[in-house]
Amino acid sequence: MIGSKVWLVRRIRCLAPGLVRRQRPRDCCWHHKVNWRQAAAIAVHLVRQAHAAGIAGEDIGDFVMERVHDEHGDLDDRERTAIVLLVGLDAGIQLSEPGSAWLYGDGQHRVAAQLDQGVRETIVQRLELLDPVTGLPVT
Repeated sequence: MIGSKVWLVRRIRCLAPGLVRRQRPRDCCWHHKVNWRQAAAIAVHLVRQAHAAGIAGEDIGDFVMERVHDEHGDLDDRERTAIVLLVGLDAGIQLSEPGSAWLYGDGQHRVAAQLDQGVRETIVQRLELLDPVTGLPVT
């Protein structure tokens, strides 16, 4: 579960962004060493490109990784891995079901590191079960 301090800092960031200092990547752990501003911006841009090209679901990850290799060859391995962690189906940031308590299924430390660095947009995945016959969402 997300601690109350995280929610308080998040709320202050929204209401008075100048009061919460934005941090650069730091050396305390792998998640905080990543330049999340760069990684998240690239991931968001490439996922939008994938959607515009009509690509959806599992194919988005492949599309993004091809583009990262082709267009962003100068990225550090750490930022490439971060992009994989944002768009990968088994590794993405996942929140609990709508209407339930705000719990992270995965990615809480990544979110904290991104918030610390002032990331304004990132990729959050949502699982949607589809009926195999109709292809419509299961309710």
